[in-house]
Amino acid sequence: MHIQNFAPVPAIARAWHRLTRFFAAMTLKARVVLLVVVLFFTGIWTLALSVTMALERDLTQMLSANLTTEAVNVADDLDRDVRLYVDALNRLAASLTPAILSDPAKTDRALDLFADTSAIVPHDCFVADAKGNITAGYPEDAVKLGASIADLGYFRELIASGKPVIGAPVAAAGAVPAVPIAIPLRNGAGATMGALVGSVLVSDPLSFGQIEGLKVGRTGWFLVVTPHDRRIVAATDRTRVGTRLPGHGVISLLDRRFEQGFEGPGVVVASIGPEVLSVGRKMQSTGWFVIASNPTAELFAPIVSLKRHIYFAALLISLAVAAILRFFLARQFAPLAQAAGAMRRMTKGEIPLATIAFSRQDEIGELIGNFNLLVAERSRLDQSLQAEIVKRKQMNDALRESTDRLKGVYQSVGEGIVSIDAEQRIVMFNTAAEQIFGYAAADLIGQPLTALIPERFRSQHASHIQKFDSNGQTMRPMGSYGLIYGRRANGEEFPLEASVSQSGVEPNKLFTVILRDITERMQAEQVREQLTRQLELLSQRLATAQEDERGKIAHELHEELGQELTALKFYLQARDSGRGGKTVDASNKEALATVAHVTARVRRLVLDLEPRELTDFGLHSAARSYCQLQATAGGWNLHIDAPKPKLRASRAVERACFRVIQEGLSNVLYHAKASEVWVSVHQGADLLELRIRDNGIGFDRSQVREDDAQSGGHVSGSLGLFGMQIRAKRVGGSVEVKSTPGGGTELLAVFPLDLACAEPG
Repeated sequence: MHIQNFAPVPAIARAWHRLTRFFAAMTLKARVVLLVVVLFFTGIWTLALSVTMALERDLTQMLSANLTTEAVNVADDLDRDVRLYVDALNRLAASLTPAILSDPAKTDRALDLFADTSAIVPHDCFVADAKGNITAGYPEDAVKLGASIADLGYFRELIASGKPVIGAPVAAAGAVPAVPIAIPLRNGAGATMGALVGSVLVSDPLSFGQIEGLKVGRTGWFLVVTPHDRRIVAATDRTRVGTRLPGHGVISLLDRRFEQGFEGPGVVVASIGPEVLSVGRKMQSTGWFVIASNPTAELFAPIVSLKRHIYFAALLISLAVAAILRFFLARQFAPLAQAAGAMRRMTKGEIPLATIAFSRQDEIGELIGNFNLLVAERSRLDQSLQAEIVKRKQMNDALRESTDRLKGVYQSVGEGIVSIDAEQRIVMFNTAAEQIFGYAAADLIGQPLTALIPERFRSQHASHIQKFDSNGQTMRPMGSYGLIYGRRANGEEFPLEASVSQSGVEPNKLFTVILRDITERMQAEQVREQLTRQLELLSQRLATAQEDERGKIAHELHEELGQELTALKFYLQARDSGRGGKTVDASNKEALATVAHVTARVRRLVLDLEPRELTDFGLHSAARSYCQLQATAGGWNLHIDAPKPKLRASRAVERACFRVIQEGLSNVLYHAKASEVWVSVHQGADLLELRIRDNGIGFDRSQVREDDAQSGGHVSGSLGLFGMQIRAKRVGGSVEVKSTPGGGTELLAVFPLDLACAEPG
């Protein structure tokens, strides 16, 4: 079925074509084996995957249920223990009458009696009045009388609500965190007159400390977490107590637990690394969450092993089925293979064409029988066609002899050849022309020449032919008509060159046009021009970006790092003058020398990047400083002529000229091997002229151009010169380099001046 406007993805189409060719090259036996193996393989592996997925799902549900049970048990145990402490403190609070609370000594004795007689005793316990001041408590080293808890959240909540409050864990520096349990103290009228506070250590084995070391499976753990700030109150690993779990948005499962109260199972990557299956349980007494987690690597280890065994068994069964099927098909297709071998030998002429004996009545026997019928019919047709072949052979020999002469001439030419008659109708069209225009010769013979010409040029082409005929010329060479255009079979217009010749006389005059498609040549020229323009544009943008970045870096080096080095130098000098030891004096001198060296390097970098002399004093000052610096580095004898002009050129021209100086002297430094260098910077009325000359080894300009042309580069000679030309071109200038091997090198750069942009010198 053909689908209109359907175009498959090229990559998919290529893959499909390769697959179809692969199947087409296979034998029928191989196709059947492959099909059965694929079907069996798909079925058994689908079964294996479904079984393992079902087992994994069931195992996950079972493990989640077990994990939930453990979390519920731990949460219930902790709730029970917290309630025991709350009940014990409630009884103590009920025994503290207003008369006892008004006397701190009696209150202390009551607290000590509670500590001596109660089975459930907090780590420390104290009484605070309505203002939050501690009036009594034990033990003495843990309770500070007169201290205030008025600013603590659990105390404010107790005073506001008049109900028992379990606060967030708190800990002094270096102490074990403790959970405060606050019970309201009431007067005779039932009003809250203070608080009884007992602290339970999170490491207390009778409460939260019971989960330390308590594991889920072999490597799992428990956590008790406060939802509002996600702080760990107690944990299997004691080192995690007091730390916080990731905040909102990091682990979505934690967000669901703490913000929505979700207690169900979930698989998540834990904050300490491994992927875990975890469940949660909210404590009724505190509102905190007990989270039980177990790494999935431990939980799913049995299912991974089971998967491996199932997949290995499926692979063995698939291979066994393929081997058995191949053996069975080989025996079944043996007669067909024998018949095919006989047919192949008949085709090659190794044995005469004859019928093949067979005894089977199945599809293979039917196929061989039909082949025998075909052999009989072929023998009859051979006899009737033999006579016809002899007759046609004689006719074809004569026709071939006459056409080969003309065809040999036309087809031997590599360029397109089109011959037209006096009415400009096509009478000959060679193979090269077919390839150029996309037409078959048979489709164009007898058609007007205008079929190969764009409509807007047809009258012009017709007048050219008529003028050529009337002038009596026999030949016009290639390119005489300039650039002309042809039209391909698909409607595409393309440029070409043509030469025309004529022969014969009226009415049998023949015009022959030799054509050359120059599309690729013109495209190559256009691409080269476009690439050149793009390279110039990119170079200009790069130069602008470099100048901006150099300015920023130079400013940071000079204004920030330079000032810091100067400050460091002053500090070292002051320190040296303030202390008199020899060791200190020697180390300070070494540090001062290092600072001076670094300061010099910074100034050198600033000069390379964005010299202050260029901005503050102009090109002539910056050129002198930079040339002297490079001469020192290269060991040259420097001859510089850079007089100060009356008016400074624009900043853009000065910067472009300075960058050319940098690039030119860099080439001298690294390539010229010179001992004498002459630099001249002269600013006239309308031009700024730069000359750099050396007595170095020079180079061959023609060889540089040849190398650049072979590598697709510019005729400028090198990327360095091209960069200088781009910088000069940005401000309307130009750069030229003259050099000969052994004769040194001279660089001349000229920059036009815009006096409207000039600045006072």
